[in-house]
Amino acid sequence: MFECYLDDSGTSGLPIVTMAGFLAPLEAWEELEPKWDSILNGYNIDVFHSKEFYATKPPFKTWRKIKKLSFAEELFAASHGRIFGVSISISVDEIARLKKADPGFSDMSPMGVAFSSILMKSITDEQFGPYVKEQGISFLIETGNRNNGEIDQYFHKMADLPVFEGCLRSISFIPKKHCRAIQMADFYAYFSRRLAHSHYRFGSKLILPDCPYIETLKRHGPLWQRLGNRDTTRGLALNVKDYSDFGSFRSALTEVLLPK
Repeated sequence: MFECYLDDSGTSGLPIVTMAGFLAPLEAWEELEPKWDSILNGYNIDVFHSKEFYATKPPFKTWRKIKKLSFAEELFAASHGRIFGVSISISVDEIARLKKADPGFSDMSPMGVAFSSILMKSITDEQFGPYVKEQGISFLIETGNRNNGEIDQYFHKMADLPVFEGCLRSISFIPKKHCRAIQMADFYAYFSRRLAHSHYRFGSKLILPDCPYIETLKRHGPLWQRLGNRDTTRGLALNVKDYSDFGSFRSALTEVLLPK
């Protein structure tokens, strides 16, 4: 059985929204959760919030950058490469343009497109997709996002399709204080969104520096990151809309999202 913890970032009026988190077998989570809890408790962090971490606000008020980087290294080194990071960032403007051009997209949100892309990635990935289909997967998403109802409906529509062979087991919405895994999903979502926003604004004009926190994640496990920009958002939305035919959906989504 696999579990995927997901959080969002950028949903308060920003031009790019991101959903990101980590996927792993249940036994990996059972081993990692107490390790993360011990590390965070050692720093007297009751609930980790990336926004406060980045802004050096309490409980990180006196932390210098080197301490922040060492802290991130300690956290993700504890995973021993057993978690798979997934992140998708979507342009809000591009989804809005699609809604105006095609009424069929009126019930879609950027976050709905993001979640469905991650769901499909979890099943179609060449490395772990076959294991997910065999063992099943549950999604745990942080509470509070206004699009969670749409995500819940989408999940159950997909779960009812025979082609998924019952591998989509459940979806739950949990508060940030529920566990350390959802707090670390917040970490990835926040820094992934910041990086995606920079590339969306300046990627074709400037050589952008790497995000040191994303680089830390890369050192300790595989990451899948995609930006649904002006060129790919329409493809993402079109593919998400037509979920009745898994074969064509998988083929089209793979063409848009996965490296050649």
